[in-house]
Amino acid sequence: MTTSNAWAPSLHREGTSVSSEPVFHDSPRRMEPKSWYPHDFNRALLNTFTEEEVSYLLKEPDCAPRFVYGALMLPTVLKYYIDVDQAIDLTRSMTRASISGYKLYEYGEPRMPVIVQSSNPHDTVEGMLVFGLDVGHRNAIYELEGGLMELVNARVQICLSDSSLGSHEIRSGRTVDAGMFAWLHPKEGLKLVQNTAWSLDEFLKDQIYDNIAQSQRRLSLDGSGQFT
Repeated sequence: MTTSNAWAPSLHREGTSVSSEPVFHDSPRRMEPKSWYPHDFNRALLNTFTEEEVSYLLKEPDCAPRFVYGALMLPTVLKYYIDVDQAIDLTRSMTRASISGYKLYEYGEPRMPVIVQSSNPHDTVEGMLVFGLDVGHRNAIYELEGGLMELVNARVQICLSDSSLGSHEIRSGRTVDAGMFAWLHPKEGLKLVQNTAWSLDEFLKDQIYDNIAQSQRRLSLDGSGQFT
């Protein structure tokens, strides 16, 4: 596992405090790799960090993590919107994560996810935690998500791997303070999602994703038609 974020130049730092404490969930995680998912997303879903790696990433100057739970969970889509070279392996800066005290909803056409704070602290939303985002990357996410939602601070739960185990078996959890976008308006017009994770299946079939993926593939080609 890499402990650097060379792809993300650092310009601005936000507060990112952490606490080391076990994480328990009342229900099993629903975000699992699937054969029809893009390979880079499956890699991101399987990626875990050790305690030491998380501490290193949080100490990187002028960077801050973001919790994402919609289409930005897909590395190809995230790189498209934050203008990162498709050849960069962003999955090494991502890990599966969850937040408590929120519910998942959808709005608009096509249906896109939003999260709303819940009165039940056991309600959970799953997504991805992304490390190493500089101010330019975070501003790009703000331009995309900030129109209808507000940037809030969240205590995001991630699983850790034990660096002393050759197989890197997951054995504990950690809570990381990160930014995320939440719906703070009345819930009229929102549709409650029964699962803890937003399904990407329909989005992956949509022309929007196909256009993004094709655009990123074209940018990855050099003049000889070979991937760089």
